[in-house]
Amino acid sequence: MLINRAWYRYVLGMTLLCLLLLSLGGCASGSGLLGGGNWQANGLQDTQLRVLAVNPNDPQQIYAGDEQGRVFISANAGQQWQERSSGLPLPAALYALSLDNAGKRLYAATEKGLFVSTDAAQHWQRLSPTSDLPATSYTALFFTPGTTAQTIYVGTVKQGIFSSTDGGTTWHAASGGLPQGAGVNSLAFDPGLHQLWAATTSGIYRSVDKGASWRAFMNGLPANITINAIQTAASSGGTQGLLYIGTNQGLYRSQDAGAHWQRGETPLVGSNIRTILVDFRSGSSGTVYIGSDLGALRSDDQGQNWQSVASGLPKGVTVYALALGATDYAQLYAAADKLYLFPGIGGMSDPKRIVPLVLILFFFYLLLRMTTRTRRRPRSPAPKQPPVTSR
Repeated sequence: MLINRAWYRYVLGMTLLCLLLLSLGGCASGSGLLGGGNWQANGLQDTQLRVLAVNPNDPQQIYAGDEQGRVFISANAGQQWQERSSGLPLPAALYALSLDNAGKRLYAATEKGLFVSTDAAQHWQRLSPTSDLPATSYTALFFTPGTTAQTIYVGTVKQGIFSSTDGGTTWHAASGGLPQGAGVNSLAFDPGLHQLWAATTSGIYRSVDKGASWRAFMNGLPANITINAIQTAASSGGTQGLLYIGTNQGLYRSQDAGAHWQRGETPLVGSNIRTILVDFRSGSSGTVYIGSDLGALRSDDQGQNWQSVASGLPKGVTVYALALGATDYAQLYAAADKLYLFPGIGGMSDPKRIVPLVLILFFFYLLLRMTTRTRRRPRSPAPKQPPVTSR
């Protein structure tokens, strides 16, 4: 009986330990019993969100922009939002929203011009067109690394690329070698190789002289492909020369600075990739997220294989933008008309997490009762010895 009771206590203890380890392990990845393990819709519901930006000085400060050109700000990692569109030409499609590296100036690329705010989007001012900055539709924004002497690059729908080294006061054309009338969808930079990349309506182009001249890199890409986005792994601390492009025919990657392009082991053929986010939180930056008409996908092997980030997004929803924010950049944000957060907040109230937690507490209770009963059980009195009589 003692052996059976001890074995029972051992089984209960090991079961409890395993359940606790599983739940704590899941918490580390944001999918455990004590954390929200799926996407959760946020407060911006009646919108058609297209772009996101996070303040590098305060990742709790999140910006979002919608298809009509409205800009919203949250100072508490997406819990509450305020619209801040004063000075923007509404309605006007908003194609890009980005803070400079110092986090002081917020730029908006719209179909009706280029705008800037220096007071956290409370007021917007148009960067007045000049002979070097035309009045046109602006589609892409990029800032070279560093908080001093950084260069701003902006892409347009038909007039190429322009750059500024003084915060947008003066501009210079940076389109030498780009096809006439090519629209610029995305810009990226490899800081180690000093290569500037442009995803255009005419293909992928690279410049090694700050935009003075460009050269096409299309080896391995099919004809008539639409390239929506480009991202370098090195910009987030990853491998130099490793690039990703999102297209209307899936995701392609290059490991030799664009000399050759190929699909990964999971080709994603037929999917339309809208945005690419390399996870900068790890040193190797092997984790990559993409937003597509398949939802939000994740790869942990530099884009070779892909899987859904989590459940919770509506079926058929297109993810247009992704961003990391909140304390320690622990939250992943997705602009998919509405705004979605992963892991969702308030995960403890999810019934799927309450039931396993109750089971854990129940096992703990049983173990405690068994241990207590065993400890308090009185010992059987020793048998009396017959009295010794003297003869």
